[in-house]
Amino acid sequence: MDTLILLSLCLLSWRGIQGQHDNSTKVMDNMLGHKISLPCDVYSHDDSSTPTLQWFYKKNENPTVIYTSGPSGTTIEESDMKSRVNVNKHMHLVIEHTKVEDEKLFTCRVVDQNGKVKESNVHLRVYKAPDDPEIKMEENGIQITDEAVQIGECETKNGYPAPNITWYRNNTQLKTGKDGVVVTNQITVKSNGLITFKSVLSSPVYKTDIYSTFYCEVSYHLSNGAFMKESDRKNITVDYPNTEVKLFVKSQHEIIKEGDKVQLMCMGNGHPQPQITLFRKDEEEPLVEDFLYSWTVSRNDSGGYICKGLSMDDFNEMEAETELHVHYLDPPVLSEKSPFIVELGSVHSVSCHANASAHTDIHWTQDGSTIATGSDLSLRFLDYTDAGRYACVASITGVPGLTQTQELLVILKGKPQVTVSPQHVEVQDGDRLTVKCTAVGNPTPKITWYINGTKVDADVANVSDSEVISELSFLVTQNHLNGRISCKAENEINSSMEYIQLQKSKSDNILYHSNNGTMVPLRWCHIYISIHLGEIHSTLFNLNANRKGNSIHAACIASAPFCRENDYGRKGLRKSSTKNKRRLIEHLVNVFSITPLNGLFRY
Repeated sequence: MDTLILLSLCLLSWRGIQGQHDNSTKVMDNMLGHKISLPCDVYSHDDSSTPTLQWFYKKNENPTVIYTSGPSGTTIEESDMKSRVNVNKHMHLVIEHTKVEDEKLFTCRVVDQNGKVKESNVHLRVYKAPDDPEIKMEENGIQITDEAVQIGECETKNGYPAPNITWYRNNTQLKTGKDGVVVTNQITVKSNGLITFKSVLSSPVYKTDIYSTFYCEVSYHLSNGAFMKESDRKNITVDYPNTEVKLFVKSQHEIIKEGDKVQLMCMGNGHPQPQITLFRKDEEEPLVEDFLYSWTVSRNDSGGYICKGLSMDDFNEMEAETELHVHYLDPPVLSEKSPFIVELGSVHSVSCHANASAHTDIHWTQDGSTIATGSDLSLRFLDYTDAGRYACVASITGVPGLTQTQELLVILKGKPQVTVSPQHVEVQDGDRLTVKCTAVGNPTPKITWYINGTKVDADVANVSDSEVISELSFLVTQNHLNGRISCKAENEINSSMEYIQLQKSKSDNILYHSNNGTMVPLRWCHIYISIHLGEIHSTLFNLNANRKGNSIHAACIASAPFCRENDYGRKGLRKSSTKNKRRLIEHLVNVFSITPLNGLFRY
């Protein structure tokens, strides 16, 4: 059974007395559980006789023999150490698995044949490092006091010899007798000899101790030096009276708006906290009988709130008040309803207003792009591109995230708007001409083509609900020269018409141009092919053009394997068939990007 011993100078002086030896005593240190060999300094191997040798220790002033060796033989005597001891050839006493109880004075005695006695002493000291210290502070609140009250305990177990414990507050050592501090130490010795050391700290408690940190330090010695271990750092709870309460409004946003999560928190300035009740101002029913109230706010939650606190120590009543302002913004209201149907060419004004907790900033967007600021928007619908989605965007300055939008779909109705391409073109008899007409309108228009007043058919494609594109392609005849092409677009509202003027070309030559911008007038294109290794090299319209009468002779060195000797030889296009001329010119047009300015060829 463990024995409780009050710490005193007795325990410390006990080991000190054991350590006081004459000059013939050797001191040896060993860790608990380790093996050690104790020498016999008075034994000599050179002694030819067989002396009598004994190892013994004193217990209760009576010697206890461990080992005897002499002329009559060797004997390990009965003792509490018999199972753990032996003597080697040097007559050293070997102890296995050292225990705390092995810390004592061992004597080696040698008696020669003449009866002369020699002795040598070995004092064995045993060490064991203590466990890490465990600190435990008072869990209940401690009233402020000028007298020393117990505030904590520090304990370390399974050490030997007894360690020492030192207390610290905020890294400053606490000593008995200084500033009212009292430290009481206790030792418990277990049945195996190991020591549990407990230190109790008592001290005056001040209000500043609510921020104080306490810890203990265990210092101890081993065979190889001095060591130290520190405990965890802990605080104490200090009780002191509440003199007032404070009420706080907490939110994730500095400025509160509808939909925000808000907390009302009321705290006293003492400990323990007073009994708290939260109220809406001018209302008798409490919101909650607690220090905290959380909810998602709306505009109706704006107003005053009250916290009432009651100290349970002295029944002191305290009160605090605060104001909550919740910003709000309703969806904007427009003067026109969506969809807003207007006529092409009309002028309208649309206004936007929003009910809000503060001044609103308003701007207008069309298809996502800002087009105006202010409450009123003036619109002139001159083109079908003015139709689309308009939006009034309202916000409150200084309240991030509080924005409302109202959309207005504008539908534009009116007669078609027509564009043609080209508007003027020079042509020759036999040319193939392609022209385009685009019409935009609501309702969707229908396109009709006329050449010199005569209706003709053409391809029509709908790009969207309001846009139609049509292409007309035809072969120019003498009847078309200096004539007019008409594109008529009509819907249920009205019709519009645009014209393309055809003009007879003043020259028989037709203008061609290459991709590098070179322009060459050609009527009958006499192209002579230079053949080199059966292939055509260089680029068309790297030309040397010379006018001879009404013709242009172009020396052409092409870069594609088109012409062969057996196709054209060194004959010009003048002697080639019409089919061959067409093939060659179409090939040159495709390969070298030769494009007639008016889209026509002449062979």
